[in-house]
This record gives sequence, C-alpha cells and structure tokens, in this order.
Amino acid sequence: MELAVILIAMAIGALIKGVTGAGLPQIAIPVIATFLGVEAAVVIMSIPGVLTNTWLLAQHRHYRTEARDLPWLLVMGTIGAVVGTWLLKSLDERILSLILAGVIFLYITVFLSKPHLSLPAHVTRFTSPLVGSVAGLLQGSTGMSGPVLITYLHSFRMRREAYVFALTLLFQVYALIQTITLVWVGLYTQTRLVYSLLSLIPIMLFMRGGVELGKKLSRRTFEYAILVVMFATAVKLIYDGLFA
Repeated sequence: MELAVILIAMAIGALIKGVTGAGLPQIAIPVIATFLGVEAAVVIMSIPGVLTNTWLLAQHRHYRTEARDLPWLLVMGTIGAVVGTWLLKSLDERILSLILAGVIFLYITVFLSKPHLSLPAHVTRFTSPLVGSVAGLLQGSTGMSGPVLITYLHSFRMRREAYVFALTLLFQVYALIQTITLVWVGLYTQTRLVYSLLSLIPIMLFMRGGVELGKKLSRRTFEYAILVVMFATAVKLIYDGLFA
C-alpha cells in the first residue's frame, strides 16, 4: 500500500512537471516523507531531480533564446543561496510560508482580473537581480525558492517551452548544489541510492507523457495550468505555516 501511494505521487508529480516544469518535488517529497521521513525523501528525490531537469532542458533547448534575464537570476540566485545558508537560519519558516502564500494569492488575483498584464523586458532588466537574490536567499535558508521563481517567470508571459526551459534551468542549478552537498555529507546510503534510481522508471515514463500533453495545450490553457500549480503551492505553504 505504501509503495503504491508513493508511486502514484511520483507519477502525478512527474506528469505535472512535464507540462509546467515544476511539481515533482512539491508532490512526491511530502508523500515519501510520510512513510520514510523527510531526510530520506529529500535524498531519494535529489538525483531524479537533476536527471529530469537535464532531460527537460535538452527537450526545450531550442527555446533558450526566448528566455530572458537568466544570467542575472542565476548569478544573484547562487550568491543569495550561499548568503541565505549562513545568515537566515533563524528565520521563522512558518511566517515566511504564510507571506509567500499571500504573494502567490495576490498574483493570482491580479492575473485573473487583468489577464493580459505582463512584465516587459525593460522592467525585468531591473527586477530580475533582486528577485534572483530573494529566490536564492529563500533556497539557502528554507529550500523554498519555487514559489518566487514560478510566480515571477509566469509574469513574463513567455510561450510554454521557453517558460519550462527558464524555470528548469534555475531549478537545475539549485538541484546540483543540493545533490553535491548531500553526497559530500554522506546522506546517500546504498539503499537510498537504489530507491532513487528505481524511482526514475515511473518518473521518466509519466514526465514524457506530460511533455507530450503540454505540446497540445493552448497558451491560455498552459497559463491556467501554472495558476493551478501556484494555487496548490500556496495552499501547502499555508498548511506549513499554520500546522507544521
């Protein structure tokens, strides 16, 4: 029964990731943690995260020229992650979760009331360094850069393939740093490594299906799919802020 629940969570997360570029760790890790513990869940999903990101980047590499501001987001995000690890350990994660949820709900409200609103390049040229820094700080201190990056890149209103490439590249940098750190501190046991590699079977199968499904979605449908992921993320953040 436990294995079936874990496999279903991985399949759903992989399908959503194939369509939107996000969703796998947000869905799979909490479910795995329920049965095996948070540490094991994070370790098991680390290698699949790197490999699935690599595959998605290869699938969408032809759209990299349409993804803007990535150098600023990557550089400032990396610096922010290092600083956040050292400076924000005392940050109350519950309060932060509620703040992030509020930001997401505010963005969803604005998007639904003004569906054609977007951040133009001449604006994001100045906001991206700040957003990258904030995302990195959050990643380094709490591991929660996803809500910021998903919300911010969604406001660019890029086509689906460019959005997935940009988001996946940013996630990949964080995933690589995380995986290297996990290996360095010795959290990968032989059993966890086997579980991690075996999880790639259902993940890659359903993520490929997600990519094919995403190709059939209209731009409007894709944007609403992102909003659904954002809404689910916000609900999870509220739960963490109130009950975790």
